[in-house]
Amino acid sequence: MSDIITATAHTNIALIKYWGKENVELNIPTTSSLSMTLDKFYTTTSVEFNSSLAQDTLILNEKEVDATRVHKFLNIFRSEVADFGPVLVISKNHVPTAAGLASSASSFAALTGAVSGLLDLNLLPTQMSRYARRGSGSASRSIFGNFVIWNKGEDDDSSYAESFLDADIEMSMIVAEVSTGAKKVSSTVGMQLAQSSPLYSKWQEDSAKQLENMKKALMSEDIEQVGLIAQDNALAMHELNRTSSQPFDYFTDETRALIEFVQNCYKEGLLAFVTIDAGPNVKIITNHATEQILLKKLKDNFPNLAFDLAHAGSGLVINA
Repeated sequence: MSDIITATAHTNIALIKYWGKENVELNIPTTSSLSMTLDKFYTTTSVEFNSSLAQDTLILNEKEVDATRVHKFLNIFRSEVADFGPVLVISKNHVPTAAGLASSASSFAALTGAVSGLLDLNLLPTQMSRYARRGSGSASRSIFGNFVIWNKGEDDDSSYAESFLDADIEMSMIVAEVSTGAKKVSSTVGMQLAQSSPLYSKWQEDSAKQLENMKKALMSEDIEQVGLIAQDNALAMHELNRTSSQPFDYFTDETRALIEFVQNCYKEGLLAFVTIDAGPNVKIITNHATEQILLKKLKDNFPNLAFDLAHAGSGLVINA
């Protein structure tokens, strides 16, 4: 076993969403999903055995925080691979935490890579994806770069992500940071509530069709179709939340204003489409040729918001 291992993983944004669990404990989803890994946002995590510690310890962004979730994740390796002592986990998030920008995806993907290196496991990427999924469902996709599909599967062995298109098709994503605060309803709770919506079965059926259409759009590098499909999928996902047994909404007034503005930009002839995960932040899909024009319009019309420009990013990197 190595002394200290560092791994870096980038966050991903789903173009076809994961929103519901068939198996809560194993994070097995109700639908397959497809994402784009982003170069802009990432997590770097270092792990080492530390006998001076009484228990697993997490230092996140230079502060010691509750390590319960990390401890539970490390126990999976203890039970399935080999028992080991306390681990010091030092993690730095270059992404707003818990605000709908998939910080848990990059965090658990990086942790998976670092731990697999620490234990000298020599796992295949799909095997790391399965472990990462146990920490956070969307983390399964952050093992890979560019465009990634997460096969929902039926059990622990068959539910994993894999590369779908490992190429840059000149797609851009502008991230509007409406809020950097933690969301009021966690993704786990939000998914459970969403599955009570009377619209949920239809959303699952539509999502399966949208996934096949998304694959075709990506392979033909048709960013307009990618954007239209992603936008329909995301907005329908959020409607599940509003029609659940305990209705809730991640959108703020600024979220809604951004959606309307982007849709108007598309009507005016610009490539501009929205996708929104569990949180108020809006991701705008466009291409390299349009990104600066659209970015200027957004900044001019929403001067109080921060905007980041991202492109397709790389997969997990592990360094001894």
